[in-house]
Amino acid sequence: MLGIIVNPMSGSGKGRDTWKQLEPTLKGLGVDYQVRKTSGIGEAQKLAVELIQKEGVTKIIAVGGDGTVNEVMNGIQQSGKPCLFGLVAAGSGNDYAKGHGLAVEPVQALTRILKEESRKTIDLIKINERIAVNVVGAGFDALVAKKTNEASYKGWLNKTKLGKVAYVLSVLSVIRSFQPCDVNLVVDGQTYHVQKVWLIAIANIPNFGGGMRICPDAVPNDGVAEICVVSNVSRWELLFAFPLIFSGKHAKHPGVRFFRGRHIHIQSQNPLFVQADGEVVSHTPMTVEMLPSCQAVCG
Repeated sequence: MLGIIVNPMSGSGKGRDTWKQLEPTLKGLGVDYQVRKTSGIGEAQKLAVELIQKEGVTKIIAVGGDGTVNEVMNGIQQSGKPCLFGLVAAGSGNDYAKGHGLAVEPVQALTRILKEESRKTIDLIKINERIAVNVVGAGFDALVAKKTNEASYKGWLNKTKLGKVAYVLSVLSVIRSFQPCDVNLVVDGQTYHVQKVWLIAIANIPNFGGGMRICPDAVPNDGVAEICVVSNVSRWELLFAFPLIFSGKHAKHPGVRFFRGRHIHIQSQNPLFVQADGEVVSHTPMTVEMLPSCQAVCG
């Protein structure tokens, strides 16, 4: 049995419009499916559990953005039963889709999932009792995510297909007030004391924030997280270096360091917001653990 979870409001209505394209295709193919539509934050996780435990679905297709991906994946893990995951991207950033090379056109993406043209297992990131799929970040990027999600301009920019601009506007706003602080970073038992940290990104895929290649060498199924630390730079340095992140060229900047590991702990001088897949979920101190090859996906 196939389960489908649609977030109609993802991408400022793109999820609703995408589902209108997909529904006739499913009916035309005679596919047996159960569909659920979300009406608020956190509901996709509950719907995933319901579909797996009560309806017996063994494959769930999410129609939405990275937030929907995160919630559905958490639901699959919570259910305690194996369930294949697929995504028809309909968000504003669609980092999961970009990081895994998924089809952009909705019907093509659906067809690939139904045929399971590309089936694999991927790693997940465990933070507290939740799962992250793409990136966990502490510091500047988490505050930017919070600002973007709360911004009145996000919806308007998404509707005009300028979703990336919302993130840039939030960066410009947060960079004026954010105070970097000292951090103790522990990676697989090795402690690093880092001064004046702006952000720490723990990544399972190269990109976040709608396509910025924060960790260019991250691989979603190697069992290891790629960790990017930005520290000891001035506000002006950070501002001028920011455009480099879209191509991954920031990796050569002297204020950027990379680590790799499976168990990561962050203890900061001041509490830092923590985001998981673009949603603020906690604050430091925090501990992150990689869960190797624990989720089957297709697309």
